[in-house]
Amino acid sequence: MRKVLAGSLLLSSAIFAQPASDIEALRNEIEVLKEELRRLKLEIAAPEIKEYKSYSGLGPAASKALINPKGVSIGGYGEIWFTNRPNQKPNSDIDLYRFIIYLGYAFTEKLKFNSEIEIEHAKVEGGEEGGEVAIEFAFIDYRVNRELGLRGGMVLVPLGITNEYHEPPTYFSVRQPYLEKRLFPFTWRENGIGFYGETDLLEYRAYLINGMKAEEGEYKASSPLDKLAQDGAQASADQLAFTGRLDVKLPKNLKVGVATFISGVQDEEGEKLGTISILSPHLWWQYAGFDVRFVGAYTTVSDADKITAELSPAACNLDPSQCNVFPERMEGFYLQVAYNVLRFFDTEQELFLFVKYEDIDPYAEVPDGYQKPAGYTFKVYNAGVSYRPHPLVALKADYVRLDKENSSNEDVYSMAITWMF
Repeated sequence: MRKVLAGSLLLSSAIFAQPASDIEALRNEIEVLKEELRRLKLEIAAPEIKEYKSYSGLGPAASKALINPKGVSIGGYGEIWFTNRPNQKPNSDIDLYRFIIYLGYAFTEKLKFNSEIEIEHAKVEGGEEGGEVAIEFAFIDYRVNRELGLRGGMVLVPLGITNEYHEPPTYFSVRQPYLEKRLFPFTWRENGIGFYGETDLLEYRAYLINGMKAEEGEYKASSPLDKLAQDGAQASADQLAFTGRLDVKLPKNLKVGVATFISGVQDEEGEKLGTISILSPHLWWQYAGFDVRFVGAYTTVSDADKITAELSPAACNLDPSQCNVFPERMEGFYLQVAYNVLRFFDTEQELFLFVKYEDIDPYAEVPDGYQKPAGYTFKVYNAGVSYRPHPLVALKADYVRLDKENSSNEDVYSMAITWMF
C-alpha cells in the first residue's frame, strides 16, 4: 500500500512538468491507482477466501474466520425444506428451517474470534409458537502453531460428524442423521476452554466445559440427553464435563477416530445425581467419488434412577407411567455410502446418490422397576440424491422409512434447497 501511495504522489507532482498532451494520460493512471488503493483497503477489511476447507473439524464456511489472515469475515448457510408425511394430516409443509450468519474477526494472524448466529423457522414470535434465535458458538481462538491451538468461549462438542461439520451442503440427506439428533443433543454446544491441533498423522480436540443438569419436567423422551444439555445459556457449572476427539489420518483420505464426553449430572441445587459417559467411534472416507461415513454411539449412565426421580413429577411415585424414565444405556450407529455419478464427466458439478442405514436405541437399558418407553427404538432406511451445481450449493431429495419398535412406522419424503458461503 505504501508503494501505491508513493506512486500517487509522484504522479501528481509530475503533472505540472508534462506537456499538455500527456496530462490526460497521467490523470487516467491516477484513477487506476486510486481504484487499486480502494480495492486494497477493502481486502484488508474483509479478505476474500477462495479456498473452502475445514479448520480443526469445523465446516468450510465456519472455518472462514479462522483462515482469514486479518480483518472481518462474514459467512453463513441456510436451508429450505419441503416435507411430505403421507401417514399424517396435514401431509405437507414448507419451512425456512435455518438461516445462519457467521461473523468473525482476526485481531492478528494468530488471535481470532469466530461466531455463529442462528435463526430457525424464519421468525421469532413473542409468546407464540415460532422460531428461535440462538448462538451456536462464539469463541476466541489462538493458534500457537499447527500442533497446538487454544480456544475459549462457547464451543461445539466434537462428537460424531455433523455436530461440528453441520453446514447442509456438506451432508447428503435433507435432515441430519437421526442418530446425531436422538443420541446426542443437536447442535450441541457448551461454554468452556480447551486446545486442539494436528500433525501429518493425527488431529485432536479437547475441552473442559460446563456439565449437564436435570430439572423436573424438563425432558424429551425421543432424545434423552437433549434437555440435560444447557447450551451455554446461564449454565450451571457445579458439575463439569470433559469432551475430546482424536482422529487418525490414513492414506486415500481415510479418517478414523473416536470421541468421548464424560459429565456429572447435577440437580437444581448443584448436587451430583449421576455420571453420563459417551464413547463414539467414527469413520469418514472421501476418495474416488465415494463418500462413506460411519458414526457409532455407546452411552452409559450411573445412578439413572436418581436422574429419573429428579426429572419426573411428584405423581411418578404413585403412577410409574407418569415417570420420565432416564436410560442406563443408549446405543446406536449409522452407515452412509454416497457416490458422485458425475465424476467421469468434464464438470465441477457433483451429483451424489446415497443410501444410509441407522439403528437407534435410546433405551437399550433402563433402571430396575421402570419400563422401556415404546416407539423410541427404531431403524432408519434413507435413500436420495444431492446435486451440487456449485460446491457451496446443494439441491436435495430423499426418502426416509422409520421402522419403529412397538409403534407405527413412518414414511417421510423431503426436498431441500441449501447453501453456504
